[in-house]
Amino acid sequence: MKFTIIALIVFSAFTAKSQNLTIYRSERSVDETVDRLVEIIKKKKLAYFETVAHDKVAQEYGVKIPPTRMILFEDPNLMIELVSCRQTTALDLPMKILVWEENEDVYIGFFDPKVMKKRFLLQECEDIITSMSRLKIRVVNEALKDG
Repeated sequence: MKFTIIALIVFSAFTAKSQNLTIYRSERSVDETVDRLVEIIKKKKLAYFETVAHDKVAQEYGVKIPPTRMILFEDPNLMIELVSCRQTTALDLPMKILVWEENEDVYIGFFDPKVMKKRFLLQECEDIITSMSRLKIRVVNEALKDG
């Protein structure tokens, strides 16, 4: 049993790293975390599109899953620069942040935009992608602060 748990932890860490998945733990509930993230996105004058409540959609189909919310937003200036650089990058837009509950803990996660370099075979756009990555980190870190 102990080996299975260790193997699962190692596999999970490898999978998250290979996918460039960044995960933070929140001390707030899913709803409070989502509200805080949306508040910060709007305060930064970013384009907020919507929050998709995957758990509520599942419930409409008779399936119960733990709270799982996807926040869709973008920085219009970075989007314009990125899509101007390579149009196919629009497939990864708008930016997304996932908030979910797992084993009574709440997590915030997102894919690092740097994965686009491999996915779209980009030799250019480095500064834009780095700016998008930093933006996601700043939004999440602000949301995790007390206040």
